[in-house]
Amino acid sequence: MEAAEEEIKEEEVDEEAAAEAKVQEYLARQAELALIREEVEKVKAAGDWHADEVYLFERLSMRSYEEVISSEWRIDLPTLPEGLFTTDPEKIFIKNNCNSSYSGVKALQRLLVLGYRVRDLLCNPGRRPEILITREVKSYIKWAERDGDYVKRRFIPVLTFVSAKPGQTTDSLSNSITNEMMFLAQKHRENLANSQGQTGAVKYRRRPPLLYGIIVAQSIVIFVTLDSANPEAKVRHLTHFDFTDKRMVVWNGFAIAYIITMAKDYIISIRDDLEIDDTPDSDPDA
Repeated sequence: MEAAEEEIKEEEVDEEAAAEAKVQEYLARQAELALIREEVEKVKAAGDWHADEVYLFERLSMRSYEEVISSEWRIDLPTLPEGLFTTDPEKIFIKNNCNSSYSGVKALQRLLVLGYRVRDLLCNPGRRPEILITREVKSYIKWAERDGDYVKRRFIPVLTFVSAKPGQTTDSLSNSITNEMMFLAQKHRENLANSQGQTGAVKYRRRPPLLYGIIVAQSIVIFVTLDSANPEAKVRHLTHFDFTDKRMVVWNGFAIAYIITMAKDYIISIRDDLEIDDTPDSDPDA
């Protein structure tokens, strides 16, 4: 009888401990969320950020805290928190457009497990994680182009990707993406310019877009942006993260999907204005 009573007491203590742990976890997440919202508000109040920059920064900061995926994907992504899924189309950020829902899920899944693959790769000395990360990021970019139905359209890119070469210095890598993005910014301004007003100010048929940049160096991924509408703008460091961080494996994969989605959504918004690219596909057997 006494043994049974002791067992019941131990179970009660375990339940109390588990409940207390959940409370502490909830309070920790709420405190973290408060800090995130404070950072987002600082960015909004700064006044010198492009609206799309602010939007992307907020989405990246709020990873794991907001609904961004259709509830229809829940069955294929059962390990993700319930709070990420929604039936509200206005809240769905990561989605398929022209391709099948299945292809969208599969493309996202590859990014969500990328961190695990990077960590496994680094168990073998001499392996370069940027090669794997580069392949998977480019694969998602290609999926986005097909899903956006602009793969056969002529357009000036809004997304730049640079991967570090063996021995390449940080300054060299930074200069590489800065030069590429500055070049694209100039091309966007030239393409969208209508005329100069009486004051000499250039008028555009639509505002030149925000440009996005992804830098990969070893296991580190860096996001940068550039407002192509402003000739005096500088490349801005938006955020960076490490694919070896096991706590952030899934959320780093989401980050890649987020920035590519921003670029995809912009091209989709102007797709009807783009010329058809009727250049014949190259024949590998020719």
